[in-house]
Amino acid sequence: MLSSPGIGSGLDVSGIISKLMEVEQRPLTQLNTKEAKQQAQLSAFGSLKSALSSFQDSVKALAKPSLFNSFKATLADTTLATVSTSSSAAAGTHQIEVRSLAQAQKIKSETFTTTDTVIGSGSLTIEFGTYSGGIFTANAEKTAKTITIDPAKSTLADIRNTINEANAGVTASIVNDGNGNRLVISSKDSGLANALKISVNDTDGNHTDNAGLSKLAFDTSADGVRNMTETVAAQNAVMVIDGITVEKSSNTISDALEGVTFNLLKANPDTSTTLTIEKDKSSTEAAVKALVTTYNELEKTIGNLSRYDAANKQAAVLTGDSTVRMIQSRVRAMLNGNQSAAGGINSLSELGISFQKDGTLALDNNKLSAVLNDPDKNIAAFFTTQAGDGVTSVEGFASRLSELIDGMTRSDGLINSRMDGINSMIKGIGKQRDALGHRLEEVEKRLRTQFTALDTMIASMTQTSNYLQQQLANLPKIGDK
Repeated sequence: MLSSPGIGSGLDVSGIISKLMEVEQRPLTQLNTKEAKQQAQLSAFGSLKSALSSFQDSVKALAKPSLFNSFKATLADTTLATVSTSSSAAAGTHQIEVRSLAQAQKIKSETFTTTDTVIGSGSLTIEFGTYSGGIFTANAEKTAKTITIDPAKSTLADIRNTINEANAGVTASIVNDGNGNRLVISSKDSGLANALKISVNDTDGNHTDNAGLSKLAFDTSADGVRNMTETVAAQNAVMVIDGITVEKSSNTISDALEGVTFNLLKANPDTSTTLTIEKDKSSTEAAVKALVTTYNELEKTIGNLSRYDAANKQAAVLTGDSTVRMIQSRVRAMLNGNQSAAGGINSLSELGISFQKDGTLALDNNKLSAVLNDPDKNIAAFFTTQAGDGVTSVEGFASRLSELIDGMTRSDGLINSRMDGINSMIKGIGKQRDALGHRLEEVEKRLRTQFTALDTMIASMTQTSNYLQQQLANLPKIGDK
């Protein structure tokens, strides 16, 4: 048995088999090339679907009525407040006056030598309410909170920490004013109804003296104990809108003028400023521009995937593909057609959107602005679905265009059906490759068997030839004696 192919015959058996197998493998190479082409088409349709989805997002934005119901508010004196609007606002002008800002009450204790000074133990009961005519009226929306001060944790710093950990609607801090350390207690919420009342249950039994924990008592009612001092008074925000006084506990006021939220910044009593509320055309302009931009990106994607390079005689991945042509023609036809829509607008060209020679869209901003400012033109009615006779509705251009794209991009749509067909072909190629690979293994096995037999036979013949030559060389030559 020969241990290595060709050792007996001197033939390059492995090389010969390799060359023969290259010929046999040509169909496999063709299958790989075919599969690579299908994979490239699959990727191309994925890119096309992504571009269509981006375009559809901009279309859907124009289908939302809220886009056209947005308002913007401008306050002449921007130092007084910031103003924002919602879709429930109404266009108009208003005179605004900010007389006072809402404040949260702050109170301070007497001074203490250090933060480790022991104050006293017992309990603090914190309530919120309104002081009027020497009477404290509790805030019905807030529950009183009792905080226990442990004798082992009764220093100024300990009391501060205990109050903050109690989550009682106040914050406590220590301020050193140069003469000593003061405990400052602040209501978390502003407004007159959130004024503080602090009652003390001192372990020394005397709850009204200015000693021990009673140093922190604060009640400005007629019979109350006030051992702390007010530094900032509880106060409501007061503003005047068109001569009507509005008083609120917060500087953020969203229920005074419908659809308008004020964030008051500064009081300027007896001086009014003008608030102007008008339709916000910028959001509509931005949405229309996005439609043009995303369509042009779609057109660019289609061009890259299907364009034929005549100069280099090179086709793109989807050159001549009927599905791509169908998608492009359907979208173009809808964008370029007469829509017969509501709102006094019948086509995109009336909005300044028109096709260029290269197939892209261009937007005439001046033309769009003129339509937005024309009271006889209703761009919202053109793009969005409008209620009809109460039973039916008039479908807007954006809704119809989005439905068209849906038919191309949804799971059972045009593109996915095409991609399913490509995947089926790739799967079929895989099966062919597996079958061909098995056959090639058998062919190579057969060739090795045949060449091994040939090698053995030639080796045997060579051995016989050498033996005969040797025997002939040993025969007596004629004439020898």
